[in-house]
Amino acid sequence: MSARARWLALGAYVGLAYGTLPYGPAIGRAVTRNALGAWLLGSGMGLVAALAAAGLLAALARRGAPRGAYVALGVAGAGYALALSWLRAQHLERVHLPEYGVMTALAWWAISPRLPGVGGYAVAALLSAAIGWGDELLQAVTPGRYYDLRDVAANALGALLGALVLGAIRARRPAPVSDVSSGRRSPQAAGSSSR
Repeated sequence: MSARARWLALGAYVGLAYGTLPYGPAIGRAVTRNALGAWLLGSGMGLVAALAAAGLLAALARRGAPRGAYVALGVAGAGYALALSWLRAQHLERVHLPEYGVMTALAWWAISPRLPGVGGYAVAALLSAAIGWGDELLQAVTPGRYYDLRDVAANALGALLGALVLGAIRARRPAPVSDVSSGRRSPQAAGSSSR
């Protein structure tokens, strides 16, 4: 997909987030009146996060992911647990975590062709957090909404946790390299076993 299309996808998601600002409270109330929605934004979100983490752990183990992927996923899991605990009384605020995790994934998708590696994840998380701050600044001038530093923090935390999960998912083991200086190749690179 072209770079332009990737940026358009991110722009469309930002437009959706910003465009629904006046309707956010009404949508949230409608969701929490539904038994499934109330459960999902309450105790169910922790269960969904735990199941997702278990599935990602299994996928990492199946493909032999590097240790750093497990560390990133562990830090993200602990971060989600703390964030869900922090937001336990404000169930609707929990939506910020996956919302800005997805924002980070889309930002990374747009940025990564020009900025691969860890730098791409960091810049994507920063861009997503900045978009989240913009969301709160718009709420300050939207009738019926208000600027809330807790939401700014939740948006930034969702962006950071999203970058950690994305980094864990995409982590690859480095390919075996040969010892160019001595002209010898490692046993793994040569395709033989050591004796």
